[in-house]
Amino acid sequence: MKKPSQIGFSALELLIVISIGLILMAMVAPLVSTALNMYRLRGAGGDLVTLLQSARMRSVTADQYFPVNLVLGPQAPNAPNPFNAYVDLNGDGNYNGGEPAVAFNPLIAIRPAGAGPNPNNLYQQFLPNINPGQVVINPNAWGPTFGPRGLPCQATVAVGGTCSYTSQAPNPPGLPIAFEIFMQNVQTGIWEAVTVNPAGRVRQWHYNLATNSWQPLN
Repeated sequence: MKKPSQIGFSALELLIVISIGLILMAMVAPLVSTALNMYRLRGAGGDLVTLLQSARMRSVTADQYFPVNLVLGPQAPNAPNPFNAYVDLNGDGNYNGGEPAVAFNPLIAIRPAGAGPNPNNLYQQFLPNINPGQVVINPNAWGPTFGPRGLPCQATVAVGGTCSYTSQAPNPPGLPIAFEIFMQNVQTGIWEAVTVNPAGRVRQWHYNLATNSWQPLN
């Protein structure tokens, strides 16, 4: 008389399968975490590019200049102002409901001007063939500002004054205007940047640690 065949797995086989699964999960988890952190930073940079383009078009349409205020450091989701950047339509230096704004993942922070790695390499790429000191970068304390022609400008006050397409005192006068913004994932230390050249072109950049150089993303 034949014995009935056994169906299923032994305890040893189950342990082997579970062990292999745990090993694979341990191998994949860092890759998933790296990709997720990169996605967060890349998305924040793209959102900021879109906000700057919106401010630029709004300035042209309204025939006046509008500043984009940058908030340094990570912003908590429950903070009174959770936004990392906003178009300050009324020039009061604060976010008001209805103003265009972007809120990044809490791990993404805007850093002070010039804080990013190898700024000389970034300068050479977004301002090619222009010697250092021949363009004034970030002349406004609050952030990028666009005039009615859609070009970056230096404003006397946030809103209501004048905004010159060439630099004014206390900067060396008569030079083109540009802006650069550095962003960082505070968990991984990865950097990205957003730049505006004197012609008004807005670009997003990624910092490659291996080559110590910046790479354009758009």
